[in-house]
Amino acid sequence: MYTTEILEKNHKNIMRMTAVVKKMCVGIIEGKEVDVEDFVAFCDFASSYGDQYHHMKEENFLFPEMIAKLKGHAEMMIEKGMLVDHNLGRAHIMSLRNALNDYQKEPTSYNKLLILTQAMGYVDVLESHILKENNVLFPYANKDLPESSQTMLDEMTKSFEKRMEDQGVIKKYLYILEKLENKYQ
Repeated sequence: MYTTEILEKNHKNIMRMTAVVKKMCVGIIEGKEVDVEDFVAFCDFASSYGDQYHHMKEENFLFPEMIAKLKGHAEMMIEKGMLVDHNLGRAHIMSLRNALNDYQKEPTSYNKLLILTQAMGYVDVLESHILKENNVLFPYANKDLPESSQTMLDEMTKSFEKRMEDQGVIKKYLYILEKLENKYQ
């Protein structure tokens, strides 16, 4: 199904970013200064690409269709697993933004610790979340959703992707990702 293919492609980019964030955090542990601007760029990527672009497709397209058509088990996986993970990721990014603001006001070791904690909390949640979606949820959707649902989801996803491409959203966030990857190789 095109929808899950695109979602998995998005996951690859999100995983590329989590690899960058790990390097940013290790650098701090090894004595480098906190590059607030880079962490802010990461937060922007997480909120805009990861959440508003990627999770929006799941939460507004795929998940409701799975719950409507597959009921019980799908509903439990989505509501007690996937959506909980999405909200945990959002909470980590919000807390990371607060930690960055606190660090800018007072660059203490404690505020560095808060930055590391929230950044790595996000990484941990998203990496395990992506494995669950790629290995369990998406194959379930591909196998068990009716063909009519898959066709409808694919059309919605293609239309959304075109809008995001036309607005430059995808290009903007892949540029941020590549810039950070090059810096933290």
